[in-house]
Amino acid sequence: MIQIENEYLTVQIDPLGAQMHSIKRNEDEREYLWQGDPASWKRQAPVLFPFVGRLKDDQYEYQGKIYHQTQHGFARDREFKVIEQESTKAVFELRDDEQTRAAYPFAFVLTISYQLDGERLLISYRVENPSDDQTLIYALGAHPGFNVPVDEQGSFETAQLSVSPAIDYQQVKLVAPGSFNDLEHPEVLHMQQPVTLNHELFDEDALIFATKGMPFTATLTEPQTSHGMHVQVNGAPFVGVWSPYPAKANLVCVEPWWGIADNIHSDGKLEDKQVMSRLAPDKHEDYAFAIQPF
Repeated sequence: MIQIENEYLTVQIDPLGAQMHSIKRNEDEREYLWQGDPASWKRQAPVLFPFVGRLKDDQYEYQGKIYHQTQHGFARDREFKVIEQESTKAVFELRDDEQTRAAYPFAFVLTISYQLDGERLLISYRVENPSDDQTLIYALGAHPGFNVPVDEQGSFETAQLSVSPAIDYQQVKLVAPGSFNDLEHPEVLHMQQPVTLNHELFDEDALIFATKGMPFTATLTEPQTSHGMHVQVNGAPFVGVWSPYPAKANLVCVEPWWGIADNIHSDGKLEDKQVMSRLAPDKHEDYAFAIQPF
């Protein structure tokens, strides 16, 4: 386990999946990150790459060949190499290999940096295309889960979700069975006021905010204790807010997405898949978000 810390925060990251394992404020050692529970959700903060969400039949077609890939891609289950470690910063790297190419026929370098900046944790990603001649087609996302409530004095049912800017948002629905997107028929999320949580909010999977890439902050707050966290996103077209259902747990994920699950009308061809990034040979693209517990 890799640990970084400053006067405000101590954060642990597991090289397996480059997944956050712990976020604590030093003043009281309160744990903000979900610790995983197989009964509801065993993960903590997986990285979503090279896909976000589910593919129809867990497969896709590229250049006439069928490839199998499960939900959210393979990066979350791969061992990352630690390429830099300082007291307040750690950097992890994943490169393609024979195993990844069996499921995803592209060369890539995925670099993830965790850096403490005062009371904030900055998470940044760089996707590189080392190929000489092949365009890299991919999606990227984050899936951090937070304890809600943060401590025993609060409760899930009194916690609140608020967003900034506090406006109406298009909501992308995920359609059962399969949780595939219906981008063509958005609904409206009225977010001028905080929303008090309940588990039934997530009975149709994640609440997906179409942010159109504008700066967006989601805040989870427990009014009884005033503890919670801000998740600050800039440039992601979607932010998902999710809690397991019907298996109920005291956790909420706030998920910046640069991609989305297959459409309900998907033809299964990678070249036609919605909201995929395309990176030319020898180019790179950067992404970032921040977490601020309070």
